[in-house]
Amino acid sequence: MNIYALWMTKFGALSPLRQVAIMVGMATISSDILAALAFFVIGLQTPYRVVGVTTVIVVLVSLPLGAFLIGLNFKLKQLAAQLDLESRRDDLTGLLNRAEFYLQTQRLFLASRPMDSAGALLYIDADHFKAINDRFGHATGDEVIHEIGQVIKANIGGRDLAARIGGEEFTVFLTDADLGRANWISHKILIAARTIGRELELDKTPTTVSIGIALHEPGQSLEETLAVADKYLYSAKHQGRNRVVYG
Repeated sequence: MNIYALWMTKFGALSPLRQVAIMVGMATISSDILAALAFFVIGLQTPYRVVGVTTVIVVLVSLPLGAFLIGLNFKLKQLAAQLDLESRRDDLTGLLNRAEFYLQTQRLFLASRPMDSAGALLYIDADHFKAINDRFGHATGDEVIHEIGQVIKANIGGRDLAARIGGEEFTVFLTDADLGRANWISHKILIAARTIGRELELDKTPTTVSIGIALHEPGQSLEETLAVADKYLYSAKHQGRNRVVYG
């Protein structure tokens, strides 16, 4: 157990003022004991010995305190990084949340040349999800959503963005993708999603998704691209679900 963990186990529940008081008290007692030992063992008759012993005492007392402060700083940095990550991620799937997806996708749009498409957007919705919740409960529904998120992550590239933007709604932006690649990846997601019900033993209940694809047009905003993908998603639902639709 390191010094930080030991301190927090013993004194972490106390107020900051009490912790400071204990730390100062321990440092004072340790310094006094070391000074007394030095006086009786080697004597302090000369300035050189006084300086030498004082230096040793300061080092011995400050080492644990320094280790504690370094450990505290490291823990705070870890906590800050974790909180920053959690603020940008959906806690159920690990995908980006809506706000972070919008932010990162808009950056891609701005970075693309005005005459070029930035890529393709997929709008994905789990079919008959309410029926799964009603029949098996919300815990099972959460498992289905989690697995759909895993399917999406497994089938996109490192430069692509994926998010859960609603209860059972997902979006994917395929950077620099044309319609052919978007269609290919969409069908991979479509096929993989069909196996979730079997893996979760949902009593032959189908787990399928519908997908609408929109190719980003030069100069088009994210909202406009999403609206086109949403239109094709609605068409996929209207045609019977469990399919990919694009223009």
